[in-house]
Amino acid sequence: MSARALVAGLAGIASSAVLAGLVQAAAADPPPDTRELLQTFRDEFVEITPGRGKFPASFTMGRDDGPPSEQPARRVTLDGPFSVARYEVPQNLWQAVMGTNPSRWKGDRNSVEMLSYDDAVEFCRRATEQMRAAKLIRPNQVVRLPSEAEWEYVARAGTQTLYSFGADASQLDDHAWSTQNASGNDPPVGAKKPNDWDLYDVHGYLWEWCADTWHDDYGGAPDDGSARVDGGRAQRVLRGGSWKDPAEKLTSTYRRPADRALKDDAVGLRCILAEEPPR
Repeated sequence: MSARALVAGLAGIASSAVLAGLVQAAAADPPPDTRELLQTFRDEFVEITPGRGKFPASFTMGRDDGPPSEQPARRVTLDGPFSVARYEVPQNLWQAVMGTNPSRWKGDRNSVEMLSYDDAVEFCRRATEQMRAAKLIRPNQVVRLPSEAEWEYVARAGTQTLYSFGADASQLDDHAWSTQNASGNDPPVGAKKPNDWDLYDVHGYLWEWCADTWHDDYGGAPDDGSARVDGGRAQRVLRGGSWKDPAEKLTSTYRRPADRALKDDAVGLRCILAEEPPR
């Protein structure tokens, strides 16, 4: 190899290294607008401390007087603290993290919809990377989807009634968007009353993806709050009901299966922030 070729080769390697460094630096330093949205996202997480304060570590999940999919009612004990997003993921945050907005009903602070289970998981992965890079969360923390047990625990907020506000469905208009009061999915997050943990839209507005694979009932489900995940199952779990649904589908216990590829304007996500389990 001639000296000229060697120099050119080394220059090319150097240029590639510089380019790689610039790409890495860009990934580690979110733009100011994105960082601001990520900071808001971080600030809106609500700390959940099972077994401390007025909320016990254990709760009864499901109900024996409900449909077979909610049976058998069982005692679940969560083994540690975690945080849950006060709101479903809004569209401006999704746009900043993912670079696109798939939603049918546009609005910066409207809940993002028209996203599959895998889209939701990818959002969590990217949000984790960007928040770690911006030092908004610790290196051992991760943004992820809730398990079914975590979802029901935070939705109930210490209650055992059909809804987090009681058993009277006539009060639902104050707490949820449903077929009773919504002609389209176009409100901002947090327009209704929250539950006792200050979480909004746990009833109605959008169905929320959970990490669990679908099973027809709770037979054999874990009792420690972890997700029940079986390989090879295409269906996942949706919780909470939506603006397209009647009151009976907006309870704290109602659950439905959905193909992981489903994209619908009544389906969104709410995130958990927790420490990664030891490897």
